[in-house]
Amino acid sequence: MENKMRKMSLWMEVAPTLIMYPLRPSNTPDLETIAEEGHEGCDEDS
Repeated sequence: MENKMRKMSLWMEVAPTLIMYPLRPSNTPDLETIAEEGHEGCDEDS
Protein backbone atom coordinates (compact mmCIF):
# COMPACT_ATOMS: atom_id res chain seq x y z
CA MET A 1 0.00 0.00 0.00
CA GLU A 2 2.83 2.37 0.84
CA ASN A 3 4.44 1.65 -2.53
CA LYS A 4 1.25 2.74 -4.35
CA MET A 5 1.10 5.99 -2.37
CA ARG A 6 4.74 6.72 -3.18
CA LYS A 7 4.13 6.22 -6.91
CA MET A 8 1.05 8.44 -6.78
CA SER A 9 2.88 11.23 -4.95
CA LEU A 10 5.64 11.21 -7.57
CA TRP A 11 3.04 11.33 -10.35
CA MET A 12 1.26 14.29 -8.72
CA GLU A 13 4.47 16.33 -8.50
CA VAL A 14 4.92 16.45 -12.27
CA ALA A 15 4.10 19.88 -13.68
CA PRO A 16 1.75 20.03 -16.68
CA THR A 17 3.21 21.00 -20.02
CA LEU A 18 2.88 24.61 -21.04
CA ILE A 19 0.61 25.44 -23.94
CA MET A 20 2.51 27.32 -26.62
CA TYR A 21 0.44 29.91 -28.49
CA PRO A 22 1.67 31.47 -31.74
CA LEU A 23 3.10 34.96 -31.35
CA ARG A 24 1.09 36.34 -34.25
CA PRO A 25 -2.22 35.27 -35.79
CA SER A 26 -2.24 33.10 -38.88
CA ASN A 27 -2.29 34.75 -42.29
CA THR A 28 -5.62 33.37 -43.44
CA PRO A 29 -7.42 35.49 -46.05
CA ASP A 30 -10.59 37.32 -45.07
CA LEU A 31 -13.76 35.72 -46.39
CA GLU A 32 -16.34 37.83 -48.16
CA THR A 33 -20.00 37.71 -47.19
CA ILE A 34 -22.28 36.26 -49.86
CA ALA A 35 -25.32 38.50 -50.32
CA GLU A 36 -28.51 36.71 -51.32
CA GLU A 37 -30.40 38.42 -54.13
CA GLY A 38 -33.79 36.92 -53.43
CA HIS A 39 -35.77 33.81 -52.64
CA GLU A 40 -36.87 32.75 -56.11
CA GLY A 41 -37.86 29.17 -55.27
CA CYS A 42 -39.62 29.75 -51.94
CA ASP A 43 -43.31 30.39 -51.29
CA GLU A 44 -44.03 33.12 -48.77
CA ASP A 45 -47.43 31.60 -47.80
CA SER A 46 -45.96 28.54 -46.08
